[in-house]
Amino acid sequence: MRGLFPTRNRAAAELARTLLRLATTDLPLLLEGETGVGKSFVATRCHHASRGGRPLVVVDCGTVPATLLASALFGHRAGAFTDATRPHVGLLERARDGTLVLDRVDALPPEGQTALLRVLEERTFFPVGTATPRPFRARVVALAGNGLHERVLGETFRPDLYHRLAGYHAMLPALRDRREDVLPFARSFVRRHGRAAERDFGVSGEAEQVLMAYPWPGNFRELETALTRALLEADGDVIGPADLGLPSGAWPEIAKLAAVRATPLAEVERLYALWVLTLERGNVSRAARTLGVSRRTLIRWRKQE
Repeated sequence: MRGLFPTRNRAAAELARTLLRLATTDLPLLLEGETGVGKSFVATRCHHASRGGRPLVVVDCGTVPATLLASALFGHRAGAFTDATRPHVGLLERARDGTLVLDRVDALPPEGQTALLRVLEERTFFPVGTATPRPFRARVVALAGNGLHERVLGETFRPDLYHRLAGYHAMLPALRDRREDVLPFARSFVRRHGRAAERDFGVSGEAEQVLMAYPWPGNFRELETALTRALLEADGDVIGPADLGLPSGAWPEIAKLAAVRATPLAEVERLYALWVLTLERGNVSRAARTLGVSRRTLIRWRKQE
């Protein structure tokens, strides 16, 4: 049985199969994971697997000001407040019987959490300035970064709302935990864009080694950005290591390749230090302790990139 998204990683494949089974139900989904792991992609696949042809409405909960949240979600009638010169159809009504994706649901302010909980419990909502309820029939898929449960424990996110959203809770794995998918994704991406440009693009063996060596802290989003840049930077139709423009996390493998060209030892040492800095997510103090060098030395090496 195929899954909701392509993968060669065993654990991710099992999750993909589970999500495909659940996609045909009305069960709310809560998808957590690091930035760039593909939460929005999975939410879209879930919608098309069950409700294709119906509305797909995405709201970024982190960009709607708290003062405008009720109007954005529920809509309003003309004259409901000072600037309401005409009626406005809210996102809940636009979703109809399709899918409502709540991106960055962990960024909802307290009043927004309370309002959303009421909608999920009663399956109705009131446009601002009206007394007539409207039905809410859409399937809800909520997206959040890592740590939403910790926010519940810290009492900054309502536990009752969390449980309403988490009909099924899935933690999407980071790309570094499913390295089997790096090269298939890269090759498919390059071929697809090559066809669009009517060119036969490829990735060199050395570049593929670099792709596999890099930890991809930005996950698939960072990988896609690097490949897009490489397609623009490549002199010919084959992407090389230098075309990728990756930060220092790729350099342990590049250092091996560069050794053939007699790279000075001091430069290899610097590149290794920058790789450690990448693994420590840019934390200079932790990386310096790991390396046994001063923060000043590590900062100087970083400025030489």
